[in-house]
Amino acid sequence: MSTAFAAAIRERARQAWQALQQAREDDDVHAGLAAKNEWEDVRRLAREHGVSLDLGPQAEEEADS
Repeated sequence: MSTAFAAAIRERARQAWQALQQAREDDDVHAGLAAKNEWEDVRRLAREHGVSLDLGPQAEEEADS
């Protein structure tokens, strides 16, 4: 796996995490569902390719829920 590929996955994860947090702050159910699906998809992709996602302790807690 290339470094560029891993960086792209991490960037996608960062964007998905931010979108999820923004949807929660805005209390936007539709945006929240879309962001949660993207977050789960990028986490699956990262796991399948051995890319670690370090988005902080809050993201780790959310990842398990």
